[in-house]
Amino acid sequence: MLDRHHILTRTEISRLSRRMSRSFALFVLLFPMACSTTTTANSGQLTVIAEHGLMAELGETSGLICSADAQYTIADSGNSPTLYRIDDEGVIIEGVDVAKKNNDWESVTADDKFFYIGDFGNNAGKRRKLVIHKVSRDDLSSEARLTFTYDNYEPKKNELYAHDFDAEAMVARHDKLVLFSKSWLTKTLRVYHLNKKDEEQHISPVTTIEGLPGVVTGADWDRFHNRYVVVGYSSNAFGIVDPFVAFLSEDYTLMNTFTLAGYGQVEGLCVKNKDEIWLTQENSPFSIAKLIKIRLATLEEDED
Repeated sequence: MLDRHHILTRTEISRLSRRMSRSFALFVLLFPMACSTTTTANSGQLTVIAEHGLMAELGETSGLICSADAQYTIADSGNSPTLYRIDDEGVIIEGVDVAKKNNDWESVTADDKFFYIGDFGNNAGKRRKLVIHKVSRDDLSSEARLTFTYDNYEPKKNELYAHDFDAEAMVARHDKLVLFSKSWLTKTLRVYHLNKKDEEQHISPVTTIEGLPGVVTGADWDRFHNRYVVVGYSSNAFGIVDPFVAFLSEDYTLMNTFTLAGYGQVEGLCVKNKDEIWLTQENSPFSIAKLIKIRLATLEEDED
């Protein structure tokens, strides 16, 4: 195998890391802040069906892809430029460095031929050009760097956590990449379309969405129900976050929102099958990083 690949298998060290993670998770769950695993909305019930602690390399997990044989995730700024393949319990199977640098990786999505890794984290609003790495699925070599900038973007005027020119959620669908903004200032979600082939792009919103309870940090296309699923959170002055999961129609109409009580900063989301949605949560002072599996039961199913 080429030197640029490094393999992380189920060694004794990996198993010890998982046991330590689960022990800490149990400690957190015994705190007075009890974790609610079920929440309801008009269309049904969302239930957490499994949790798995993630290894130290994934403490700042920031995106998630579900495939038939495995899942893929990344970590954000300050971490290596590595695409990780993980099993159904979140254990790292393999990690491959697919770029030279990780400035602020915040999202990963894929189509049949390529992975698309969004190096476009922009909390301060000062980055001049945002980057998407286009990586071949055949050999995990970098195919291209797609760069973009926003319409009406003036970095000098932006303040930390007080602008709308940030993003952490991206979905590959048909011939485009759908980018969902992390709108700190207005809380109005902006949706952008990018071409998968153009190496330099200037983007404007194709639509906006109001009514979400916080900023969006992850997304996926649910091909089983023809809808987008997004995840995000609201936060208070003490740094306590309240995550949510929401469903958007194909034309980006807000359909429904569910709270996810008892969890923290959820960053990655993928639709595993017609019944399950999987999430990844970052480390926090209150919890370890986790792979979280949830199920949405419709009211019609409950009545049956």
